[in-house]
Amino acid sequence: MSEKKCSAWGEELGIDGGSVREIVEALEEVITGTLYGDLDRNGTVKLLPKKASKELKILLANSIADFLPSWRESCVNNIVSPPKLLDFDWRVDIASSSNVLSRMLVPSVLVEMTLQDEATHHREMAGTRNVQFELSKEALGTLVKSLGKIRDQLANIS
Repeated sequence: MSEKKCSAWGEELGIDGGSVREIVEALEEVITGTLYGDLDRNGTVKLLPKKASKELKILLANSIADFLPSWRESCVNNIVSPPKLLDFDWRVDIASSSNVLSRMLVPSVLVEMTLQDEATHHREMAGTRNVQFELSKEALGTLVKSLGKIRDQLANIS
């Protein structure tokens, strides 16, 4: 929190900016503890400083409990996740010319994937990027076996 905000809030509340900062930091700890500790109102009250009045503790616990569902939803929506696959294209390629004879007529698979990255800022569109790679016949076989194992594991779960 900026010094300017702390001073402005301090003037409104009749306290110094350092005290405002301490209060805000304590509230952040209580809210984070309640949010990630899955606490109810009584659990939230226990996180509040001992020297706070009972009425203030109840008021804060009720306010936090009222906002908790929207804060949880916001946390879930802002989870960092891997890129999302938007498009997938492939083709088999056979080298018809090369300066090395052993590379002639060797098949390979060229794969292109379009991925959507997560947005890094609020109200920002997520960017897309293309990833291209080439697989030999052996590497493709390994990939297909691994994907088959993943498919089998997922089938056993459901």
